[in-house]
Amino acid sequence: MDRDVWNSHQWASAHGRQVEIESGNPLVQRHCIRCRRDFVEDPSSGERRAVFVSVFSFRMLPEQINRQWLAEMCPGAPLPLDIEVRHKLIENRIRQS
Repeated sequence: MDRDVWNSHQWASAHGRQVEIESGNPLVQRHCIRCRRDFVEDPSSGERRAVFVSVFSFRMLPEQINRQWLAEMCPGAPLPLDIEVRHKLIENRIRQS
């Protein structure tokens, strides 16, 4: 990922938040306060993924959205498509419950 793209975000915390989605696999979660996008980063491999954060979990976003978010500069505010994707994920989660 382009360093300028990654640094275009305004992170809620300079060092991110340590989380474990899978036991023994620590990740760093980052949240941009401008566009409200969330990402997780694997410190050992450097791999980054776009995620949807819920109270109890992180849901990996579809690969198309992942590639887009990791490649584009911070949009500076939540985009309508981002909001739509979040709502769809929430709706699907409610239906599955």
